[in-house]
Amino acid sequence: MKPEDIKVNQLLEIEVEGEKQRLPSRVEEIKDNYLYISMPMRKGALVPLWPGQDIKLIFRDRYSIVGGNSKVVSRRRDPLPHLVVSKPDSLFPVNQKREYVRLQVTLPVRFRILNDENKDENQEDIIYQGTTIDISAGGLLINTRAFLQKDQLIELELQLPGQDSVYCKSRIIRVWDRKRENDDFRVAIEFDNITDRQKDKIFKFIFQKQREWIKKGL
Repeated sequence: MKPEDIKVNQLLEIEVEGEKQRLPSRVEEIKDNYLYISMPMRKGALVPLWPGQDIKLIFRDRYSIVGGNSKVVSRRRDPLPHLVVSKPDSLFPVNQKREYVRLQVTLPVRFRILNDENKDENQEDIIYQGTTIDISAGGLLINTRAFLQKDQLIELELQLPGQDSVYCKSRIIRVWDRKRENDDFRVAIEFDNITDRQKDKIFKFIFQKQREWIKKGL
């Protein structure tokens, strides 16, 4: 991918020095050597980036993840908050070291345990259910009645509104103790073999939901 391949409506991530998470955004307009991109959000609030601030823009295509150095030129609020940033002179390969941005949202999930040592060989797989506390392109935090253990593998279905469900193998990375016997378990899940296309689907959903909140003034 080259700088001239950047298109309007293309999703991207903003990397800011000192931030653990990359922030989702989208190219709204391109003029000369400037990109007009949507103002990023974190936990439902706009992230203040200032004119003169150095940032890195991360783009994905079917084959790679690339980034380019940029600088915030100005901030505008009409019709929606957005940034004017310099278009990168060049793009270079980057790796995914930083955490994915998380969105607090309640969505239904279903899953079955793949390495359940307590299941009889002749017993059919049990389909468990839960609801998300937050989601990212790297994993989920959920509430569920199912008893799960760290490092268990599950086959997961995440149901995104208005879209096809995301299916992938995932790993349990943490289970919190319940405060009361009737409480749900709080479980952190990491996607294990999710495709780039599925990641993009989740990333797009997170971005669109944040845009909806901005429009509603939330």
